[in-house]
Formats: sequence, structure tokens, C-alpha cells
Amino acid sequence: MEKQTTFPALGKAARALNAAGVEWALGASAMMYFRGLTDTFHDYDLLIAEGHMDTAENALLAAGAVIAPPKAPSDVYVSKQFAECTLDGAEFDLLCGFSIRVENAVYTYPFTGARIEGVQRVAQETVPLAPLADWYVLYLLMPGREARAAEIAAYLRAQPPETYGGFLALWLEGALPPAVRVQVEALLPG
Repeated sequence: MEKQTTFPALGKAARALNAAGVEWALGASAMMYFRGLTDTFHDYDLLIAEGHMDTAENALLAAGAVIAPPKAPSDVYVSKQFAECTLDGAEFDLLCGFSIRVENAVYTYPFTGARIEGVQRVAQETVPLAPLADWYVLYLLMPGREARAAEIAAYLRAQPPETYGGFLALWLEGALPPAVRVQVEALLPG
């Protein structure tokens, strides 16, 4: 995907979601791109707070998005609500109650508007960004995403712990696979 050519579509989506009062944030590799951690991404992963999914879909439809037919259920990604759409040639995944199955347990990302760690201006619109620390944990939970988790960990280690420690501490309050818990604890001071 040629990133710069899709920025107007992201701005258009942001305008529609913000105007509709949707609690949302950009996550995954596109969020990492805007923070300078990667130069590649394939689509826009939009985290949607619970209770806002229908409003988000309707806002994007009104902006001209086309919702893709539902896919077969995944064994790994078991979000409460999920939709894919295209808007002006850009691909968007809407994730509400984003959940990942690891072995026999399901881990849900408790996204709300309180889990926004900054904003990016795109096409004169405000795009809220999900916390890097949250995506560190999510990438640890996802199969085959160790490299992304390592990129984030390297970045976080160069930051003051108070900038990300609160988000990691929230994850440690809940259940995590033991190997993931050890890696998360290793990023926290003493």
C-alpha cells in the first residue's frame, strides 16, 4: 500500500468517526508508522470502544466506505465485533472487544478512550493513537509478531518508564500467559 496516498482516506474516516462521537484509536503497524517505528503498514486497524461499533460503521458508511462481507471465524482472533471496509482505496479493520486466543484462553484488550496515548494530525483531522505499550502486549499475544513486539520493546526501553509503565501495569492486573507476563514485567523498573 502506498501510504501517503491513503492518508486522505484516513483523514476522511477520522472526520466521520470524530463527528459521530465514536471512541476510537489507531493501532497496530499504522500507529507505529506515525510514531516513526516502522516504514511499512498494510491497512488501518481502528480500535473501537464497546458500545460504539454500530455508530462507527454507520459513520464510515455515510462517508462512503464499503463494508466487506464477514469472513469465516478465526481460531486466534476472536473479537466481540469485527468489520473490514474500504474507503477511497484504503483498507480499514474495525476492532471492538479485540481479543486473542492463546492456547485455551482468550485475552481481551480493554480499549476505551482513556487508553489513548496521543494524536496525529492527518488531512487536518485528529487521529487518536493507541498506546505503544498496549501493542507491545498484544503483539506478544499474537502468533508470529515477535519482531513487532521487539521493535516496540526497544523503543520503550529508551523512554522514561513513567510514560508507558501505567499501561503495562494495567495488563499485569489481569491474566496473561506466564511467558508474556515475564516479558511485560521485564520492561518495568525494579
